[in-house]
Amino acid sequence: MRGSAGQVPYAVPSGAFAAPGPPVADTPVDSVRRTAVLVAGAGAVFGVFVLVLTAPDRYADSTTTLFSGAVGGLYLGAGLLARLRRPRNAVGLLMLLVGIGWFAEDLQISTHPAVHTVGLFLKSASSGFLIPLLLVFPDGRLRDRTEHGAAAAVVDRALLVAGCTAAFVLVPIGALFYPSRVANLALVHPVRWQQPVVDAVQLAVSAAVVAVLVWRWLAATVPARRGLVPLIAVGVVGGLASGLDALFGSAARSHDELLDVAHVSVLLLPVAFLAGVSRVRLGRTAVAELLRRMPLGSRAQLRDELARTLGDRSLHIGFPAPDGVGYVDTEGRPLVVAGGRAVSSLERDGRRVGVLVHDPALREDRYVLEAVVSAAALELDNQRLTAEVRAQLAELRDSRRRIIEAGDEQRQKVERDLHDGAQQRFVVLELQLRLARQRLAARERPDPELARLLEEASGLLERGHAELRVVARGIHPAVLHEAGLVPALRSLAVGLPLPVDIRADDLPELPGPVALTAYYVVRQAVTNVLQHAAAGSVGVELAHADGVLRVSVTDDGVGGADPGAGTGLLGLRHRVAAYDGELTVRSRPGEGTVVSATLPTAVPPATARSGSPSAGEGGAR
Repeated sequence: MRGSAGQVPYAVPSGAFAAPGPPVADTPVDSVRRTAVLVAGAGAVFGVFVLVLTAPDRYADSTTTLFSGAVGGLYLGAGLLARLRRPRNAVGLLMLLVGIGWFAEDLQISTHPAVHTVGLFLKSASSGFLIPLLLVFPDGRLRDRTEHGAAAAVVDRALLVAGCTAAFVLVPIGALFYPSRVANLALVHPVRWQQPVVDAVQLAVSAAVVAVLVWRWLAATVPARRGLVPLIAVGVVGGLASGLDALFGSAARSHDELLDVAHVSVLLLPVAFLAGVSRVRLGRTAVAELLRRMPLGSRAQLRDELARTLGDRSLHIGFPAPDGVGYVDTEGRPLVVAGGRAVSSLERDGRRVGVLVHDPALREDRYVLEAVVSAAALELDNQRLTAEVRAQLAELRDSRRRIIEAGDEQRQKVERDLHDGAQQRFVVLELQLRLARQRLAARERPDPELARLLEEASGLLERGHAELRVVARGIHPAVLHEAGLVPALRSLAVGLPLPVDIRADDLPELPGPVALTAYYVVRQAVTNVLQHAAAGSVGVELAHADGVLRVSVTDDGVGGADPGAGTGLLGLRHRVAAYDGELTVRSRPGEGTVVSATLPTAVPPATARSGSPSAGEGGAR
């Protein structure tokens, strides 16, 4: 009868997808998988044979044929699945052996003396494999001193030796002295005090199993605990039931109830394992959700999303350091990997773009971890490409600004040259003509024809001087630097054939390039109104808020303007864009035209060197 012979407690993992441990053998993966299929098939055939053999004459108080077949079959199925998914991990092989050992234990239930005698030697076979299964879960290897400490390493190895010795040495030896209810053909001499010794060993091993389970739970990280939940719940209950049964003995009234609890726990162990498979499937759903949320805005956001997807709050991403030596975290600090942490390389097209430092328990499902690693590498590479494109765009804007400002400086130089050169000569010539006219008028008999010629020459000279001033102002508005943007716009509106209403709030001191760009926007918009809009009036509005200058020019003309038809507004759009601004044109037929521009006033230092309009640059002639 199961449980009465002092079986050793058990433990089965709740997830099969641990990171590969040291290879079980140096055979190829395909060969290991084929062997697993053969072992599972042989175990199934053996199980059917045992169940058929023992079905007619099982003990009345033993487990049923259906229950035994369900438990052994579940172990074989779960072990085969684990072995196929993790051929280098010993967990799957041990589960297959547990299933075969479970069927072998059923031989002791037979009432046939020969079969029963063989079963007595194998009555703890499944427990002999369950102890190693517990100890190597989830990565297929025992805890070592480096990662888990000397105490954990010693306890694991001691419990492994004790469990295997009890199941494969003490139990077979005890069969030689065990007077069972069915004839024991191998009985040498009956030993009546053997059962108390077996109960004591069962109690000790059960207590050790429960202690190790609780220890591993307390020492586990959050990701590792998620995988251990079904194992701990089922294993602790089964271990306690087995230990209490050994403590109270088979004569106690609670004997049957404790055996029922132990049997149910045995059945639930492979079920708990398969529940771990379902949990892994949910993990893949989380990966799909991560991919849906990409691209992400920053490296810190990527770290948070990866931590949430993998359920590891301690996760860190390492980025290549600027000097090319080592890695830095999201805050730019040198990345230090603590002991007991796992590191996965983030590679894209054969080039390492970073590293992922995470809990080793995440390697339980290699597929989910690899999917997250690939997604992280893709996102980092995309962020790198985005940063490169942004750098190129920034360089393009800086280059455009330099070209624009170089042109502005040249136009300002031409305007100054005209003012200091040609305009000064016009002024001198006007004075000389005025002096000539005065001297001619002072004569007793002035020549009327000469006076008329001097008058006409003076008029032509005055008109030429005025036209030169207009040309000079068109080349570069000197009044902008002398008085500021609003006075410059009012000066622009003087003499126009239609009224221009200029409204401006209290504008702060503006950088020179921003003020000059705003001036050109208004001048070009007003020029277009005069040439094409047939408008009756023009309104100009300027406002500054939140570090942005907003300029708007509105007319009541015919509308229908095409911003791409001419080069004036197109050139202005490029100029505005060079200073991170935006130029828009809204023009519906019959509703007039609105030209609007927004210009950030926080101009980079390299472009603000020309000063602000109120700084008086260009004011000294």
